[in-house]
Amino acid sequence: MGWVFAGLDIGDKKRKYSDRELFGRTFKRLKPFRKQIIVITLLIISVTFTQILSNIIFGFMIDIISDLSGIILWIIILAGVSYPITKIFGWFGDYLINMRMAKIFPNFLVALRTEIFDALQKQDLKFFDKHRSGGLNTRVSSDPGAYNGAVISSLTLLANIFMIGFVFVVLGTINLPLTLICITVIPILLIAIYLFRKIARKTSNTFTRIQGAVNATVAELIDGIHVCKSLGIETESLEEFKKLNQKHSKAGFRRTTSISMFFPIISMLSATATIVILIFGGRGVIQNLGFISTGELYIFISLLEFFFMPITQFVAIYAQIQAGFSSFERILEVLDNKPEIQDIGNVNFQKIEGEIQFQNVDFSYTAASPVLTDFSLNIKPGERLAIVGHTGAGKTSIISLIARFYEFQRGKILIDGEDIRNLHLKSYRKHLGIVLQTPLLFYGTIEENIAYGRRDATEADFKRTLEISRVNEILEYLKEGLQTQVGEKGELLSTGQRQLVSFARALLADPRILILDEATSAVDAYTESVIQESLEELMKGRTSIVIAHRLSTVKNADRIIVLDHGKIIEEGNHNSLLAQGGEYATLYNTYFKHQEVKIFEDHIGKERVS
Repeated sequence: MGWVFAGLDIGDKKRKYSDRELFGRTFKRLKPFRKQIIVITLLIISVTFTQILSNIIFGFMIDIISDLSGIILWIIILAGVSYPITKIFGWFGDYLINMRMAKIFPNFLVALRTEIFDALQKQDLKFFDKHRSGGLNTRVSSDPGAYNGAVISSLTLLANIFMIGFVFVVLGTINLPLTLICITVIPILLIAIYLFRKIARKTSNTFTRIQGAVNATVAELIDGIHVCKSLGIETESLEEFKKLNQKHSKAGFRRTTSISMFFPIISMLSATATIVILIFGGRGVIQNLGFISTGELYIFISLLEFFFMPITQFVAIYAQIQAGFSSFERILEVLDNKPEIQDIGNVNFQKIEGEIQFQNVDFSYTAASPVLTDFSLNIKPGERLAIVGHTGAGKTSIISLIARFYEFQRGKILIDGEDIRNLHLKSYRKHLGIVLQTPLLFYGTIEENIAYGRRDATEADFKRTLEISRVNEILEYLKEGLQTQVGEKGELLSTGQRQLVSFARALLADPRILILDEATSAVDAYTESVIQESLEELMKGRTSIVIAHRLSTVKNADRIIVLDHGKIIEEGNHNSLLAQGGEYATLYNTYFKHQEVKIFEDHIGKERVS
């Protein structure tokens, strides 16, 4: 790909599961529906048996009435009676089969999508770091549908295998010499099917991977449309997408071609076998050789369709199965992935004090790049801790470990003296309030987003949250108030408004541990000054960890730690760290000093004098 989609990940080209394993796992998934499937199977057998039986009866009747006069009339009458009856029964049987399938597979699809969604929620953040969001979206949206089609095709394939076997037994019972002629075709058919299986697997896998890449790329383009437009690269982006789309088209062409090339092979074998049987059997009938009758020859010719038709269908059906199994493998990437963080703790905190201890912790996102090494830190209950440092120092990593988003490699993290690995995650995280630098709102109203983490909140709690977070002030400018739609990811609100709503969402949860990751960086100076007093009230009695570029938040902290490459290099309060004249003083003079109110007022005064 080109530079626009240089990071495109089309996926692993190698199949990780054999067909046998995928079929096995498919049938295990169908166990809850086994009663319905047994009924469907019996219906298929009944329809197949009726279709075959009518031909057999018709053949025997030909022999019975062959010595009678008016044989043509009898044949016409018999055909006129048996054919409609067979067709009506077949239509009715197909109707019942389709009705049964219509009850099974929508439920099968719902259960599968629910399982995938649940598995995605259980993954740790490391999993999402490795996978494109658009690609994961296809795991829930399009992949289950393709796999559902493969499951239906698998049942059809089994029905066809039954039909082939049943017809073969019937043919052998009626006339063994002609059946032996059919057997000579089987090795050629098996070789053709084996070659087709390998080609279909490869082409279907490639097609499905590139199709997933197309879906993921479109999703990412929609998310990043502002960047694309701001850089003016719409044309370049379109050209690169065309290249990807052409790859998708070529993969589809190869897949279709590989399927089409096998139809003539099967048709040629079917025609050859029919001609040989007609010549050999017809000679036996005409010359009255005794090894075959007219009726038996008719049965043989008519049943050959039931023998070769399923084999012909196998080509198309197996291609659908392979395409669906490629999607199933993508689904299994989610279902089979075991998160590093397992929610197996049995310690439930009804109430916590908020003491946090890091004891000789090692942590890295990748083995080659350690972030924290032998890191130790004690945070007292109710303490306000500010963390400062340059980008990449490890600030966000610390709060991610406290929130148990990632697994650390060595050491211990204790919450109120209890190992964080022993905590039941859901109950523990209910005591956390997290506001991130980039606020994310869900599609819906402002009220729904604020109540997202605590839907049983009382009206009084909700009203208090609006007052403390100052969300009620922005509601004055919105005609719909709390019922204002925020749009996808909150795009209908300003950045500052989104941040205030996410701040209110954390407040309503009434957390004992409050984490602010540069949470006021997107808020203008006036808005920050408005909510600062509320923050002071909110932090009282709560353990608060703040990553901030705002002087007001840093100055009011009980303790400030300065990080550099995952190490605490300075520690103290604002005044003591300034007095040391070290790294914090440098950061203060670089980032914080210009935010001083006194300096701002002096600057305004000088402007007025001039």
